[in-house]
Amino acid sequence: MKLEFKISALPRDRRTSLLLACPEPSLAGVIAVEYIIDLLKMEEIGAIRIPELPPVVAVVNGAAKLPHRIFYSKDSGLLAIRQHMPVPPQIYAEFVGKVLDWAEENKVRDVVCLSATAAVGEGDSVYFVTEEHLVERFQSYGLVPLKEATVAGLEGAFLDAVLGRSIDGVLILAESKLLTAVKRLVESGKIGSHRDVMLILNDLVGRVGPDVAAALKLIDAVSKITGVQIDTSKLQEHAQKYAFLVEKNIEALMQPAQQKREIPLMI
Repeated sequence: MKLEFKISALPRDRRTSLLLACPEPSLAGVIAVEYIIDLLKMEEIGAIRIPELPPVVAVVNGAAKLPHRIFYSKDSGLLAIRQHMPVPPQIYAEFVGKVLDWAEENKVRDVVCLSATAAVGEGDSVYFVTEEHLVERFQSYGLVPLKEATVAGLEGAFLDAVLGRSIDGVLILAESKLLTAVKRLVESGKIGSHRDVMLILNDLVGRVGPDVAAALKLIDAVSKITGVQIDTSKLQEHAQKYAFLVEKNIEALMQPAQQKREIPLMI
């Protein structure tokens, strides 16, 4: 797969970290990257064209934009990729590989991939997976190493791409109440097929929006890793409201399944 990077300018900066979101149903990583770009007033310096995909154009205030755009903050040294549409899973590994090639060529210090997961412990932790020689570094930020797991899918594709390069990379995983609720439903036997899982996820996200509470945890992790102060006060109210709505949906979904397996309305 060929990617075309259209860059106006990328200053060499030893502080530079590249942020990208791993597309997953809670959208926590996408919201975190979007918020950081807007809060830090990051400058658009380029875009990525994927010729293999059907032409799709994002429209921003009347201006036509490629759907994968690159932003840079001179003050913080942060780079970020804004995704107006997800990269299809079948080409995601190639996409990430090309992005990391580009980052390595431009002396980017490290790449931080943001995602979410169902709860894996009793706490409300933020986990990380990285290369062996970097584990102590990310532990020093108060993040929790994922103890034992098999990481597959899009997150696995990112980690596989990182391990083959000299650039430092880390996968950050925030626990998501939405994903935890669906995991419990699967474990209870109330839903079993992938189609049922996606129907519930799509319905919940459509009704209550992305998992802003998980996005907040990801933003806090980015702040610790990069040393950049990121004010999350503008998201706090939305996060509290979102947590309340998700809890109501969890209560409803955990009730005995109806014959038609209908998704409960929001309370």
